[in-house]
Amino acid sequence: MSITHGQDGGECPSISFSLKWDVLGPFQIGTREASWGADPLEFEGGFRALDYDNETNYPSSLAPSGRVSWSTHQLECSSSSGDVAEASLIVGFPTIDWPFLQSVYGWAALQYQAWARGRLTIAAKSAQPIIFYADNVLEFWIDDSHYFGGDYYAYRRAPLVLHLDPGKHNVDIRLIRDVRVMGGIGEPKISIKLRAESSEGSLAIVEQKAMIPAIVNGVLASPFAFVPARNEGRKAVDILDITTSAGTVSAAMIGISPLSLAPGQTRPLTFRLSAQSNPPICLSLEVTYVESDSPDCLLSTVISTAFSEHDSHSPHKITFLHPGGIVSYAILRAPSKKAISGLSPNKRLPILLNLHGAGLEADSHQVRHMLDSVPDLPSWVIFPTGVTPWSGDDWHTWGFADVEAAVAAISGWIETVGWDGPSVDASGWLVTGHSNGGQGTWYALTHRPEKVIGAASVSGYSSIEGYVPYQMWAEASPEITMLLQNSTRSFRHELLVANFKGIPVMQQHGSADNNVPAFHSRRMNQLISQTNGKYNHQYVELKGKSHWFDGVMTTVPLLRFYDILGREADWAKLPQDFTIMIANPADMGARGGLLVDQLSSPDQLGRIEVKRCPLSAAWVLRTSNVLRFHFTATQKSDILPHKLVIDQSSLELPLGEKKFACWLVRSEQGFWHVSHDRQWLTEQRHGAQLGPLDSILRSAGRFLIRTSASVSDVAVQIARNLFQYFAADSEIIDLSAPVGSQSGNVISVTLGSDSLMLGSHSESIGLDDSVGLYIRRRGGIKKVFPFEVGMGAIFLRPLLDERLELVVWGFDKQGLRRAARLMPMLTGVGQPDFVVIGRRCAWEGAAGVLAMGSFDNFWRVSDASFIS
Repeated sequence: MSITHGQDGGECPSISFSLKWDVLGPFQIGTREASWGADPLEFEGGFRALDYDNETNYPSSLAPSGRVSWSTHQLECSSSSGDVAEASLIVGFPTIDWPFLQSVYGWAALQYQAWARGRLTIAAKSAQPIIFYADNVLEFWIDDSHYFGGDYYAYRRAPLVLHLDPGKHNVDIRLIRDVRVMGGIGEPKISIKLRAESSEGSLAIVEQKAMIPAIVNGVLASPFAFVPARNEGRKAVDILDITTSAGTVSAAMIGISPLSLAPGQTRPLTFRLSAQSNPPICLSLEVTYVESDSPDCLLSTVISTAFSEHDSHSPHKITFLHPGGIVSYAILRAPSKKAISGLSPNKRLPILLNLHGAGLEADSHQVRHMLDSVPDLPSWVIFPTGVTPWSGDDWHTWGFADVEAAVAAISGWIETVGWDGPSVDASGWLVTGHSNGGQGTWYALTHRPEKVIGAASVSGYSSIEGYVPYQMWAEASPEITMLLQNSTRSFRHELLVANFKGIPVMQQHGSADNNVPAFHSRRMNQLISQTNGKYNHQYVELKGKSHWFDGVMTTVPLLRFYDILGREADWAKLPQDFTIMIANPADMGARGGLLVDQLSSPDQLGRIEVKRCPLSAAWVLRTSNVLRFHFTATQKSDILPHKLVIDQSSLELPLGEKKFACWLVRSEQGFWHVSHDRQWLTEQRHGAQLGPLDSILRSAGRFLIRTSASVSDVAVQIARNLFQYFAADSEIIDLSAPVGSQSGNVISVTLGSDSLMLGSHSESIGLDDSVGLYIRRRGGIKKVFPFEVGMGAIFLRPLLDERLELVVWGFDKQGLRRAARLMPMLTGVGQPDFVVIGRRCAWEGAAGVLAMGSFDNFWRVSDASFIS
């Protein structure tokens, strides 16, 4: 982009933000409610339809006299230099009595929404490609174009690609304050940052965000690498190859070639590195590509990056493949020479798994050196990233898959670097974590108890809903509220405490913690005591200590707890009596070799109470809402039963390996039997298909987004949000193209009253002869919702091999965009298996839905679903 000149002959910036911004607010909003809409100004036609008028005010439940009016705010700071403009806006509302509201509603009252309008000026002679960053922003409009997703955590991974004409452009920002992102101490202000920069309008390889492994003892620690590639032009781009100029290092693309990028899309370009001994520190990579309208014209671009060098006993970066088909990394520290002195190479050492807090990179100095003061632990130490600094989804579905992939990568590292010391016990985890990582520790305890030998939650919160209450949401019927809460119940650790009875647990919390109050640990301490007794449980509250301080992970109590690593006799033991609580079988690992496959109803928790008979190989089980389970092989197979008494049904289990090739199934009459029939696996919902909308994140490979040209912008938005918040990869293809044999989950984006994408009349959700959208209840009764402006739907349906399709449908573009907002992105939103959206959702949020609910084991609408 060229530089323009002012009348005085001086240079004027070609991009600039206005210094004054018009603000309207604040208005009420609940924790993570924004994805549902819930914008009261939509009742007025939307902020974009309102002009600044200091004589007009609007109703707000937060303000004195119940009304708010316009105000003007100056940018906190701004800069415009040539082809780059930056702006920082801080908004507060001092006339609101925040202390009183907080005294009644707690931190929930410090969350609010407002709108701000400014201008972005393009001083050029023709339309320009602009890269637009929006830190801590979830939703905005630029002129008449709407964008949802933004960059709420300020990752700056997937900026928006705009093509703007010369002149002034309205920028309307929806300001959303979230305590988990912006804090709960001090005056509740909102701070955002915007950046606009010119682009060449072609393929950009973002070399500063390249991810490559470390060099360890002269060899690559792992072979996997990636670099983000962004299409900043108007034409589709195919990346054909990536090569290196260094003769000792070679690169090869991973996955399907070519790598296709739609206009505006960012994707990870993943590749495999191979090298001879002592590879060079600096690495030059050449990327070859073509544009869609010139397939015979090869283009290329060159980037540079550099390896870091370490010895095997110091923390260093290893890379590996995440189940979603992307390259991720973790920081690994192999056992020290002192720790392994005298140990047999056949010895398998456990893993100290440390989960970082929100907003931290695992590769940061703070994280990678967190345990430097304990260099001789008899274990492998690994710091997973969870894919992103916020662990994608709080160490849950996507983030926890990264944890397990990081653990599995240790064995590959051992082979790659030629390690000749003790191996790794991949099923022996001592899990620790701070803050959000402390919450992730609760998740590991409640969902993978079979692998955890001990756990220490440090300054951790108990659950998403326990951190900042949800009572400020727009009022909804109890049926809707129940379904929203059901959708996040797998992350309500308070309900699942029974799952880790018998596992040594330590809690540490500072009494002066004003980030995660000590109440969280105190409450979990009480629940553990009530549920599991005092079985190997310690609670330490550090008087006067805050949320974080140097040495928080190496206090004297924690050092004593880490000693368990060298005392195998003190590791977790399976109690004689234990209970398994199941929120979602897809999330839950085994306990005592027992693994639940299906619940009877998807709308209730499942429970199995087990009593192991000490004088015989028999177990007595009492179940609630469990339909099917089986036994898996464990390291201690001698503990498994030969006989079961389940709800008064007596069963003999097969001997040997046959025990692991059958299921225990409950009949409609309530009797249990042993089944070897595998037909149910092809007919019923199971495995990775179970759960609400966030089950789409259990993709075994890249996402495939199917769309048509008329709504390709929505498909790009979904792809951008997946990459922004999860670093996930998506390929965008035409709606009519066959899915093929690709292994990942599918997202179908479709529009209109005659869309074939909604399936046949035999399915639970579909279109009824161009009259409306129907939902089929049990018994075949259909409820038809006539088409209306702003109507949309989002729901799951099955594919082969435990894969899923997520259908995003809109009667019109407005309805499609509303449905697309519910694509999983932020944790705690609570999206059930299916949602039918009406126009009232724009201002009422979830309270305005036409229908929502769950599917049962046969993909039928469950009885507890809400259908208006």
